[in-house]
Amino acid sequence: MSLLSTLLGGLSDDNAVNAASQKTGISKDLIGGLISAAVPLLIKKLTSNAQSQQGASSLLGALSQHTDTANIAEQIANADTQDGAAIIGHILGSEQGADIAQLAQQSGISENQVSSVLSSIAPALMSSLSAANTANVQQVAQQATQQSSGGLGSILGGLFGGSSSSSGAGNILSSLFGGGKQDDGDDGSELLGLLMNSMK
Repeated sequence: MSLLSTLLGGLSDDNAVNAASQKTGISKDLIGGLISAAVPLLIKKLTSNAQSQQGASSLLGALSQHTDTANIAEQIANADTQDGAAIIGHILGSEQGADIAQLAQQSGISENQVSSVLSSIAPALMSSLSAANTANVQQVAQQATQQSSGGLGSILGGLFGGSSSSSGAGNILSSLFGGGKQDDGDDGSELLGLLMNSMK
């Protein structure tokens, strides 16, 4: 399962949508439609932002500040919407206005309502990304230590931009990121790859 599928599944879960509806006063059906449109866009924007070393490092810093382990519905119910608004502003940048207008048109709710929902789910999105990134780094390390040749340093070198001939490196990346990345990075594979690479 890809990162995008995991995030969409968690944020569009009935309990999560109910929490967002109660927090914003917007109907569950409308919120569900918005989340389906917004999460792929946010992942795409995060991936674009993380293309540079500085951007990836900045994102890692943000993820380190969002490590809530409560279930997503609880995180949404207790979300700091000011923090969420800042997160959305950072992700969307100068295109925030146009992106929110597009999401409003797609979901059938006002731009203010879109902003309200996004601010409510943003901290949970970041915590979910933080957990996914940590889990994948740990899994890479665990699998690497089990290789009979090359060792941890060799395989991590292949993953993080060194020799691409390290045994099993391609298979590890494929298994971690859901069967290979897509051209536009929308499945989240490229994002996690960039984050992991920024830690070398």
